[in-house]
Amino acid sequence: MCAPSSAIAHPCASANAKAAANKSFLSVNSATWVGMHRPDFAHECGGEGGAVTSTLAKARAAGVTIADDPTFEQMVSEFEYSPNMTPVGYSANVIPYLPSPYNSDLAFQGDYAYMGTNDGFVVIDIKDPSKPKQVHLNKSCTTSQGDVVVYGNILVRSWDSATRADGAATQSCGGTLVGVGFEGVHLFDITDPTNPVMIDVGNNPADGKQGLRFGVNDVPRKGCGSHTATAVPSPANDALYIYNGGSSSTCTWMDVLKIKISDPTQAEYVKQAPAGRQCHDNTVFLNGANSLASCAGGNGITLFKFDTTIDPTLPGGIENPIQLWSKNMMASGGHSATFSYDGKTVVFGHEPGGGVQASCEPIDSAHFKSLFILNAATGDQISTVQMPREQDSTQNCTWHNFNTVPTKGGNFLVSGNYQAGINVIDYSQPAAPKVIAYADPKALPKTTTYGSDGYPDGGDWSTYWYNGKIYEADIYRGLMVWDLDNSFTDRANTVAYSNPQTQIGAITADNVAPTVTSSNEGVGYLQNSTVPAAFSCADEGLGVDSCTSATTNLDTSKIGPASYTVTAVDKAGNTTTKTVAYVINSTAVTGTPGGTVAATLALTLGTPATFGAFTPGVDKEYTATTEATVISTAGDAALSVADAGTTPGFLVNGSFTLPQPLQGLGTVKTWTGPTSNEKVPVTFKQAVSKTDALRTGTYSKTLTFTLSTTNP
Repeated sequence: MCAPSSAIAHPCASANAKAAANKSFLSVNSATWVGMHRPDFAHECGGEGGAVTSTLAKARAAGVTIADDPTFEQMVSEFEYSPNMTPVGYSANVIPYLPSPYNSDLAFQGDYAYMGTNDGFVVIDIKDPSKPKQVHLNKSCTTSQGDVVVYGNILVRSWDSATRADGAATQSCGGTLVGVGFEGVHLFDITDPTNPVMIDVGNNPADGKQGLRFGVNDVPRKGCGSHTATAVPSPANDALYIYNGGSSSTCTWMDVLKIKISDPTQAEYVKQAPAGRQCHDNTVFLNGANSLASCAGGNGITLFKFDTTIDPTLPGGIENPIQLWSKNMMASGGHSATFSYDGKTVVFGHEPGGGVQASCEPIDSAHFKSLFILNAATGDQISTVQMPREQDSTQNCTWHNFNTVPTKGGNFLVSGNYQAGINVIDYSQPAAPKVIAYADPKALPKTTTYGSDGYPDGGDWSTYWYNGKIYEADIYRGLMVWDLDNSFTDRANTVAYSNPQTQIGAITADNVAPTVTSSNEGVGYLQNSTVPAAFSCADEGLGVDSCTSATTNLDTSKIGPASYTVTAVDKAGNTTTKTVAYVINSTAVTGTPGGTVAATLALTLGTPATFGAFTPGVDKEYTATTEATVISTAGDAALSVADAGTTPGFLVNGSFTLPQPLQGLGTVKTWTGPTSNEKVPVTFKQAVSKTDALRTGTYSKTLTFTLSTTNP
């Protein structure tokens, strides 16, 4: 997906792109290109539209010997990489250094990676990333860079320039000649990934108009083609929309295509979204009513907004995205973009030298070697990231294709950079992005069969994160798989499919680290005592994922300061490591002081309770209180009051008895342990009705207070 300077909006802008490049591209400020090898757009446009000769035939004609596929170990030896990057696996699709063939873009679904090539595409089983296995090599499409999109049972492949008359007899896809003037996309049924079949979308096979044709029958878009395709799935509408990027500077819009999911033969061009510039690559951020789309191309970037929840045909719907802003980035060929998963920033990359120039040399301007982080709402620039490793004059290099990892722990960009290889950037803090990992291949060897200087424009076309691994499509080597050691990306969301230019769902980043506390902190312990490590972890965000220490019991073997460490990791990947300090004081000395306690249950009563005088003929409740003092050394105790006299439970006056019972008898209080000299109030109540007959004299009763135990 390369693009040259603003002098030529796209290397395929004319039927003879290489000739145009030689006439125009080199004439632009030639001093700028001192020390750089001759630009060659072969891998992008060589042979497009014209007569096609097989790769093998080209190799034989050029006298090139196609070597055996390298082993994984040989591939690894070609790279210098950071300690946090580990090579995992390799699936070879080695192509000789010739003007036309190359591996290009990637898409993923389930256990498969789909790698575009200029003569078809490759299907690779990645169920075991350490042993990626090519299960289908499709060479049925004779030309074009072959950008691919997958969704469900549909694969979309881009064809980006019109077929010329001299190519009518050889230019084909899916076994069918495409016909003069064809440019657009082809659809394949990938129900069986090992046997994709091209879909007839309803055009007349006799006239060669297979695929979604952007040409004669669609006059406003004739000459645009499909350089790149971006998936905008809308299953609620039974539609897979494609935001299409054209191949000519005259096509200053984003094409909107519609494919019926349930019947892909019903596919159509819908309309165009004016962008004010060629849309080289489009990236979408699908977030309901707050969805965004970027158009990177020409001298900068245009941003659209749209709503996936409304009728797609309405203004602001999927078919009618509304331009939010457009920004001139002084780019020499706007190329790609990606959004942060909170939707607040967009990262823009351009392609100085069309992707085939050595644009990462020390002599190159910082602007040429930079990515740009922008405010997604306004387009204002927040910061830039420069290519961290200088490349030499034999290595084509730029920020090319990249995506953002869908992780809750921040924003991490994984980028492919031609012969500068892979870069991983942490832009969680947009104003202070930093490169945290890389894998840089050795320069490709010079060959007498390539161009005028012999240096091939190869390297890493695309690098993307997908479900825990980094996948790298190398133009000449094939597919490399890498593992990044990073607690944030290790906890990224897994997805059912990934077209890297399609980002689905907003993610609010959790950048707050968990906390660790310990009751051992600052405490003194006796030497040689057994003390467990006591700690806990907490997190205000997504919660604690792990809270661990290598210490089970504290080391108390030596007198003096000591410590142990606790590591807390939250579910976003934020990590806190705390050192818990404590002190070992002295050796423990034991003694035998002691004493005995005799079994004791002691009960003392205070002043006897009295109700005073009862008034005849009046309804009234009378109260009387006394106090008990209790001493108990037993394991439990109970204080109770009982009436064992004449007419139990009633006050008596000689032979006369009060009609209403005495209240307050039974258990007064219980204890579950010892008590000493505890004052316990004991209350009695007596009700007298106005109709109760009262005899002159004193009503009373002798009660028994008992302090007892079942556990002496």
